[in-house]
Amino acid sequence: MGDALEQFFILTGLLVCLACLVKCMRFSRCILLNYWKVLPKPFLRSMGQWAVITGAGDGIGKAYSFELAKRGLDVVLISRTLEKLEAIATEIERTAGRSVKIIQADFTNDDIYEHIKEKLTGLEIGILVNNVGMLPNLLPSHFLNAPDEIQVSCSPV
Repeated sequence: MGDALEQFFILTGLLVCLACLVKCMRFSRCILLNYWKVLPKPFLRSMGQWAVITGAGDGIGKAYSFELAKRGLDVVLISRTLEKLEAIATEIERTAGRSVKIIQADFTNDDIYEHIKEKLTGLEIGILVNNVGMLPNLLPSHFLNAPDEIQVSCSPV
């Protein structure tokens, strides 16, 4: 009976050690993924020099602007509030040292796309973050199923 009990405790101890080892490995993986970049910095620049962010005046759009600038891209900020755009542009230029262009546009108006197209002409745009939150209709749909006038206004410059 003593040998069986000893074997049981040894097996239980091994299982506890194994479980702790697995938890430590998972924790280490989480820590390493935060410090090990999945994509190298030159990858983003290989897409193009500029990133265009709509809805860049607040929240997620603002965060994308800062993060893409930190990763070596020049950014074009598009939002409706000029004062916010100017403040964010100054802060990005100061902290990340990247070039910033701003375009004031209210996406509730239909006549803004030519103005945006003019401002973007000649820029090597590699990334578009469409964070403005405007949909052509209330029901979600695939981009290619959207009305033709929407697709034309969103065509590459």
